[in-house]
Amino acid sequence: MDAFEELFNSFSVEKRERLQDLFSSYQLTKAQRLILVKESADLELFQEGDIFSFLDFNKIDKQIGKRRGQELINQIEKRMHELRYTPTDYSTFFPPTIVRKKESIEKIYSDGLKLFGKCPCPVDGEKTRCCKLTTLDAAMQCSFGCSYCSVQAFYSENKIKVVSDLDKNLKNIDTSSIWHIGTGQASDSLLFGDSFNTLSSLADFAKSHSDIVIELKSKSPRNDFFNREYPKNMIFTWSLNAPTIIEKEEHLTASLAERLKSAVLAVKNGNLVGFHIHPMIYFKGWEKEYKEVVKRIEDTFDYKDIVMISMGTLTFTKAVLQHLRCNRTPSRVLEIPLAEAAGKYSYTLDIKREMFSTLYSYFSQDFKDNIFFYLCMEDPSLWKPCLNREYSCDKDFELDMKKAYFSKISSKL
Repeated sequence: MDAFEELFNSFSVEKRERLQDLFSSYQLTKAQRLILVKESADLELFQEGDIFSFLDFNKIDKQIGKRRGQELINQIEKRMHELRYTPTDYSTFFPPTIVRKKESIEKIYSDGLKLFGKCPCPVDGEKTRCCKLTTLDAAMQCSFGCSYCSVQAFYSENKIKVVSDLDKNLKNIDTSSIWHIGTGQASDSLLFGDSFNTLSSLADFAKSHSDIVIELKSKSPRNDFFNREYPKNMIFTWSLNAPTIIEKEEHLTASLAERLKSAVLAVKNGNLVGFHIHPMIYFKGWEKEYKEVVKRIEDTFDYKDIVMISMGTLTFTKAVLQHLRCNRTPSRVLEIPLAEAAGKYSYTLDIKREMFSTLYSYFSQDFKDNIFFYLCMEDPSLWKPCLNREYSCDKDFELDMKKAYFSKISSKL
């Protein structure tokens, strides 16, 4: 089944019949039919009605021949352009309450599994500035419901798999070319705390490899594991977002206050923390809400305790776009331009430049001078106008990050 068939068949029988009538009546080409079903799916996602609510059939039917079909498509594309190129309005969006699914949890052994990978940045030609992070899949699948999450498209089973012999696997890896390992790619790093000895195994590994940074990344409310000492090269980080986005798109995750509370506990426990303000979303009121996020960070933490702050925004692969459209859980994360971005789809560079430079401007000079700020998986051309610095290649970025991280870690020893 191709992408068109899969998406078309995801509609109700009634909707399929109405769409089929349009295909036939206006002699739509294959390309035009694909546009029609994609935009119909997106309007349902956005809770913005459907194409029949705004199409002007009187104007369409005044055209002759194939121009009728083109006029229909033009009207749809004009409406979608209006939605995608203006800040998203969440005041009119009310997603249904998402109920946490009862997932089964399976303990698996690492034999035969490839647990380590590379940062998902597209690296060919250095189209995005990449830090060359090594990823570790200690758990696979997530119980949260972030509407933009690519993890949901990776795994079809309603099952979370946790590696039960991580300590054994860590003892056998070649660390000669590794300095930075992140565990938040295939699941939330702190979803289970240390229930499966994941944190204990990572702590033992970090203790015996002081030249390697272990970074954990989370949106979880769990913080009961800060009852023991962790090596200083274990860094606890949290993804942060505007309260509106947490409420309407990051379902089942911890609130902003809960995430910051957990970070405070990490600092009190003697560890460095970091924050990923990611994915930033261009919505009505975004400037005010992200400014408040920055204020809460600066009011709560000393810059000496923060190793990094990253910024990034929505990016989607074709596979994830198809998954979101077929699944159609109400969301407005696709109400963006979907401009091509290094093989993925995102905001335009102009919108990104506005968001990132504005966010960075909210931070005090002390924070800017003493914390490593970076853009995550973004076009190299954005660095200079947004952060007032840039790198000629990924290697320079990686080396600068490494220097900054270990400088902060040594200050805690």
